[in-house]
Amino acid sequence: MYKFIFLIVWCSVIFISTCSASLENIFEDGIIEFNWTARPSYTDLFKPLPSSPSLAFWLRKVGHAFVFLILTVVLFLLKGNLTFSGLSAFSFAVSTEILQLFFARDGRLFDVAFDSFGIVLALLLLAVMLRLKKRAETVYCLDE
Repeated sequence: MYKFIFLIVWCSVIFISTCSASLENIFEDGIIEFNWTARPSYTDLFKPLPSSPSLAFWLRKVGHAFVFLILTVVLFLLKGNLTFSGLSAFSFAVSTEILQLFFARDGRLFDVAFDSFGIVLALLLLAVMLRLKKRAETVYCLDE
């Protein structure tokens, strides 16, 4: 039950971060503001990385990866299935980038790549942990 509640809270945090006009306003002033755009430009999804990205840019991208790493782990803890967890987290990543376009934010496919990095890292870590757990169980059974 706690895992499910954490998942709902985590997805809500991602959603609010996705749709809010300014993350800086949330962190600095505690102000959550939404600006709706009924007809966004979908071509914005295909804009490239900035030519000279700042340190703040890279820190936000690390944040993308971290947020989706956590989401993937929580999904796995709920369902126990790596494929389900990875595909669900990836679907959420794509959805949030498209959704950003409707809230006057910069939805970009390269952000999905950063999100996917966190997802893949989580899946690799989980797969290693599952393999180690299986190996430990095998060794324990052989010792008996």
